[in-house]
Amino acid sequence: MLEPDVTLTDIGLALLCFGFALALSARGGIAVDFALLFAALGLASLLGGIWHGWFSEGQTALAARLWLSTMLAIGLANTMLWLIAGDMLAAGRFAGVFRWIAGGQLVAYVYAALFLTRSFLLPSAASLPPTVALLLAFALAASTQAPLGIWAGIAGIVVAILGAVLQRAHVGLLALRLSHNGVYHVVQALAFGLLFLSVPAVERFLAAPH
Repeated sequence: MLEPDVTLTDIGLALLCFGFALALSARGGIAVDFALLFAALGLASLLGGIWHGWFSEGQTALAARLWLSTMLAIGLANTMLWLIAGDMLAAGRFAGVFRWIAGGQLVAYVYAALFLTRSFLLPSAASLPPTVALLLAFALAASTQAPLGIWAGIAGIVVAILGAVLQRAHVGLLALRLSHNGVYHVVQALAFGLLFLSVPAVERFLAAPH
């Protein structure tokens, strides 16, 4: 195994996300969108873990396809972030606009991943706009006497952004044998857990009259 800490934390994150997706998949409504988000994040984590574990030092066609698949899975997760933000803002009044934004970014992202760059900077940069949009949606929900669980969503998004900052700054925990990518995955697990806990509050928020 080439990068044990990154591989194992990635696979653990994938299992966590798949568990969240399974738990939400039968509930309907906005929970399905969250389930699809976690499924895409889980797939990206699983593929990324396989790549880091056994292919990160190779220049084979299989390694390239595996990394591309990881990037495309992140693109799908970004699409779901846009759609959830659109559903939450003004109780879905802007959902149609956000579907166009989500579709447009996905097309541009896939083109860039296929023909321009395979750098991780691409998914990192592409993840920022929908993440900020979702944070705005949660913040606006919290300003309208929203359920307390909305704050769990806000905390989750803030923690996710912090994790990305730590990852870009190459902050690791050598005492725990965690590289910067391993730390990133641990922080992501906390962020995704908080976001999962917010789903019932989002459901109640959307069901309330506005």
